[in-house]
Amino acid sequence: MSTNAFCVYVLMTISLNNIICEEEFKSIPVTVKTYENDTVLLPCYLQESEYKYRVRWYKDETLLGDSHDSHHLLPPRVRMHANFSLQIDNLMSQDTADYTCEVIRPEPWSPIRQTHSIEVQYSPKIRTVPEDGFLEVRKGEYVDIGCEANGTPHPIVNWRKNGEAMALLDHRPRIKFRAEHRLLAGVYECVAINGVGDPVIAAIRVVIHDAPVVSAERSFVHTAVGLRAALAAKLEFAVPPARTAWYRDGRPVKTDDRIVIMVQDNIHQLIFRTVRKTDLGNYTFRAENKLGMADVSFKLTGVPNVASFKVDQTLNKATATSFNLIWEVDSYSTIIEYNLWLRPYYGRLSTVDPSSFTTESPANLWSKIVIPGDSSDGPIHSAIYTVRGLTPSTVYEAIVTSRNRFGWSKPSAILHFATEPGYGRKVPTSDYTDITPILEDTEPQPHNISQAQTFEHFSELSKGNARENSDTLTVIAVSVWSILNIRLIF
Repeated sequence: MSTNAFCVYVLMTISLNNIICEEEFKSIPVTVKTYENDTVLLPCYLQESEYKYRVRWYKDETLLGDSHDSHHLLPPRVRMHANFSLQIDNLMSQDTADYTCEVIRPEPWSPIRQTHSIEVQYSPKIRTVPEDGFLEVRKGEYVDIGCEANGTPHPIVNWRKNGEAMALLDHRPRIKFRAEHRLLAGVYECVAINGVGDPVIAAIRVVIHDAPVVSAERSFVHTAVGLRAALAAKLEFAVPPARTAWYRDGRPVKTDDRIVIMVQDNIHQLIFRTVRKTDLGNYTFRAENKLGMADVSFKLTGVPNVASFKVDQTLNKATATSFNLIWEVDSYSTIIEYNLWLRPYYGRLSTVDPSSFTTESPANLWSKIVIPGDSSDGPIHSAIYTVRGLTPSTVYEAIVTSRNRFGWSKPSAILHFATEPGYGRKVPTSDYTDITPILEDTEPQPHNISQAQTFEHFSELSKGNARENSDTLTVIAVSVWSILNIRLIF
C-alpha cells in the first residue's frame, strides 16, 4: 500500500472480512472568478490506487458527464480529460455554478465528492420597466419606472434625467414620483456599474399629458402700410397634440394669398405679405387640447417702437444745471411729439431743509416735458435735448415716450444720469459726479422694424400717459422752450 495513502481499517463482519480504505483527493476545492470567453480547468485528482475509478461531473444538480457512459455526451464547450479534470471553454455568464466531481469506488466503498465553483464576471445587463422604455401618464398620476440590472458582481444603479445626474439618497433600481408638473417629463437614464467593462445605460422616456403652453418673444409689432409683418408664437408644450388657430378680435383670421399661416417645428406664424391699414389691430394665437387651452396676444400697430436712450460720453455733456439727453425711435410715420419724463433719483435737495440733501426714495411723481417731433418719415428718428434748470450734484432718472398718428409708444428703459456739483451749495458726502449715465432694466434694442418685437409694459408710466393733464404731474418750467435748447438729428 502506498505510503501517501491514509487507510482506515474497519471490520464490518467476520463473514465479509472486508477492508475499507478511504482514499483522499489530491486536489482541493477552488472558487474560480474569471471573465466571459475564458477557459477554466477544474481538477479531480485522487491518490494513486490500483482501482479503476468511475467519475461523474455535476453542474449544481445536473449530470454533465460520466467516464463510464460514452452515450452521455458532454455539453458543447465542455470536455473531461483522462485524469478526470473538467475543462470548460469560452465561458458564458450561465456557466456560473457549483461543479461537483463524484468518484464512484467499488463496493463496499461509498462515493466521494469534491465541489468547485465558477463565478463568471460580466458587465451589467439591464431590462427597463416598462420594457419598451416609454411611459405616458396624465398630470397628477404617478410615474413608476425601473431598471432591473444583473451582472457579476451585482451592479449598482444610478439615475440621470435629460443627461443630468439625479440627487437621490441611495442607489435604487426603481423610482416613483407624482407627475405634478410637465417639466418632470423627459428622458430618464439608469446607469449600471459593477467594475466589469463599461457602464451600461438604458433610457426610459416619460411623457406627461397636460394642457398647452404658448409664448411669444415679440408681441408688440410695429409696421406700416405696404410692408411685410409677421406675428410669431411658440408652442412650448402640448401633449396630446393641440389644435391651433389665429384670431382677431375673437374671430378666426381669414387667410388668403396675402395673409398666410406658416408652421415650422413649434413656431407658428401669421404673415402679412403686404400690410393694409385694416390689418392693424389685436390678434390672438390659441392652442387647445382635451386637457386645456392657452393663448398669447399680439398687437399689430403703427405706433412707434420703444425709444432707446444712447449713452455717449462725448455727447452726454453735464453741467451743474443741465444735461444732454440722446435717444432714437423707430417709426415709419412722422413723430408728432415726445413726452420726456424726469425725476430726481437720490441726492436731491431736501424739501424740508433746502440746505441739506436727502437719500430717501423719490416721491412716485414724474415731471413731464412735452417736446415737438420732427417732419421726417423715418424709419429712424434721432434727437439730442439739453435739459436746463436741474439741481447740482443730483442723480436723475429719465424716460421718454413718442407719438405718431397711430398713437403713443410704450415707455423707454430708465436712464440714470447725474449733474455736476454747483457753487454755493453743500455737496453731499457721495461724489455723484462719478456716476456715468446708465440704463436700468434695459429694453430690447431697436430692431429691424419690418420684424416683430416684444416690449415689456411700464405700467406706471402707461397710466401716466393716459392722464397727461393730471394735476399730479408738474412741468419743470413754466415755459418749456425757455429752459431747453433742442437740437434734432435727422
